[in-house]
Amino acid sequence: MNRRAAVTAKLVLGLTVLTGAAALTGCGAGAISQTAQQAAAVNGAQGRAGSIEVRDASFSYAGQANTDAVYRKGQTAELSLTLVNSGATADRLVSVTSPAAGGPGQIQGEAVIGGDRAVQVGNTNATAGAVALADRTISIRLAGLTQDIQPGLKYPVTFTFERGGPVTIELPVGYPTGKLAERK
Repeated sequence: MNRRAAVTAKLVLGLTVLTGAAALTGCGAGAISQTAQQAAAVNGAQGRAGSIEVRDASFSYAGQANTDAVYRKGQTAELSLTLVNSGATADRLVSVTSPAAGGPGQIQGEAVIGGDRAVQVGNTNATAGAVALADRTISIRLAGLTQDIQPGLKYPVTFTFERGGPVTIELPVGYPTGKLAERK
């Protein structure tokens, strides 16, 4: 009986340890943080290639209030975004492509992003503060669109950097500016 009591005590102790371990390791299982589903407070898409971050990327709004397409098939679309290099070594944007365009994107300006620097792309309506943070402005255009570009939809665009490599981001159409953005 003494031996039986010792085996039972060991069994109870083992089960207690296993139950306690399971309770401690599973206490956060299934929990969802309050911020898990929150989006950034910017309109455009985000992506990363190496030390380069593509921020607030979108097709610049160029449409009229009474049309369903911002850019029509065959036209040239301008992109708006910010490139941020969080590394110490400079990188260069070497190409921009999209299945929505008939060929490679046209990059105008010096597309080198210095270490710990930012470069503004397009967005001629940027606030003075945003422009002041950027070293310079370049432009990116996608020519020969293979389809209409419509608000509310997203279109894949691949940015390729010399050091960071490629990153494909689903770009939305940006918000209108000027008179179209005014609410009465």
